[in-house]
Amino acid sequence: MPRLLKILVLPILLALPLAARATHIVGGEMNYTCLGNNLYEIKLTIFRDCYNGVPNFDDPASIGIFYNSNNQLMQEVLIDFDPMLNDTLNPDLADDCFVVPPDVCVHTTTYTAIVNLPNDPAGYHLVYQRCCRNQTISNLVQPDSVGATYSIQVGPQALVECNSSPVFNNWPPLYLCVNQPFQIDQSAIDPDGDSLVYRLCDPLEGA
Repeated sequence: MPRLLKILVLPILLALPLAARATHIVGGEMNYTCLGNNLYEIKLTIFRDCYNGVPNFDDPASIGIFYNSNNQLMQEVLIDFDPMLNDTLNPDLADDCFVVPPDVCVHTTTYTAIVNLPNDPAGYHLVYQRCCRNQTISNLVQPDSVGATYSIQVGPQALVECNSSPVFNNWPPLYLCVNQPFQIDQSAIDPDGDSLVYRLCDPLEGA
């Protein structure tokens, strides 16, 4: 059965940002792995701008588990920040035009939790919301007041069959050359062998 790949990923350094909020969110993704006996490992990866805005990750990060049938909250999952998982992405200079800008830096961290998702006739959706995007982004009005939402569906068939979500093979590049053609590898692997369907959509605001 075809499955729509609905994981949101890192935009090419346009960048995503708080006053007791954080103003630095660049992007992220969420996926899940079925462990059996209704247990699922949730993995949330978040990217932030090292320099522009308040440079802190959530501690803890809050993921809401909602019923698909009525959008009611079933459970809030709080995941502590692990400083050992705070990493800086290395720029991949794959073109002669590249000179690494001195003010571009991206940190990433991953939050992981195991949750119990009982069989439900409509399934669930997992949601993480965060304010705000970077003040350096140029195609949003007041980007430091615009949040982001990362979500993924766990459908009823996935619950019955102990299915896992697809995972992207590569992160998008941090840099692109102006006026040069480019390709971004958005291929993914589904551990259950399901076929994948891709669709472009508007990013979700939130928080």
